[in-house]
Amino acid sequence: MEKITEITISLHCGCDQKVVDNQMKILSQLEDKYKVYWNNRIDRFPHAYPSYSEMLNEAIATSPTEFVIMVNDRVLPTVHQAQKIITLLENGFACAMQWNVGFMGLSKELVRKIGWWDQRYTNGGWEDRDWVFRMVLEDLAFYESQESDYDFSWKSPLQVMDGCDASEPHFVKKWKLIKDEVCRVVPEEQYSKWDEMVGEPRPDISESWKSNEFSVLGINDQGQRARGYEKPNSGPANTAFLFNRKVVDKC
Repeated sequence: MEKITEITISLHCGCDQKVVDNQMKILSQLEDKYKVYWNNRIDRFPHAYPSYSEMLNEAIATSPTEFVIMVNDRVLPTVHQAQKIITLLENGFACAMQWNVGFMGLSKELVRKIGWWDQRYTNGGWEDRDWVFRMVLEDLAFYESQESDYDFSWKSPLQVMDGCDASEPHFVKKWKLIKDEVCRVVPEEQYSKWDEMVGEPRPDISESWKSNEFSVLGINDQGQRARGYEKPNSGPANTAFLFNRKVVDKC
């Protein structure tokens, strides 16, 4: 795969232009090295989405470049962390995270290969765990961390409360824990609307991906591996919920 020369940054804040401006000011430093496009929610759809997954899917599908970095509204990103995401994507990682899925980068080729984010997760919650399980299922390397900082002092008025409670039943229905395996029993949903927008396959990208055994998991803000991130409100790493189980398709 050739080096990345252009990238889209999608900022997820839809309620406060000051938050968007601050994140753009920090990450615009990437423009010294890359052609950067901006695809921000506040310009695209400053309203509540039925699901967090739909917001992610729209951000990916409507971005003009193959590679996309997506940043949650309460993430406090640095240009160093964004550069690390790009470097990881250039070096065999199919997905690179700096605050779980709240600050991550990926290629459109990844959704061409494993499907879109599951919009059946109502509001927000559990879609991140679902995505990680699918990465393991497809034997793809990814980088899972919370190296960035996150502002827990506020929440967007567009965020629906108790989203996890609403989406948990779908996760429980879709994934079954059976002895030493996690089994997907509900297939992925198809989204033709997004398929029509995502462009042609890029085998040069997918052929460069490492296998899952090369994944780097549960990295905390000290650059250390941890089963849980040990930050206030952060919870355990998504992969911790696998408990070393193998992920399989159908039981």
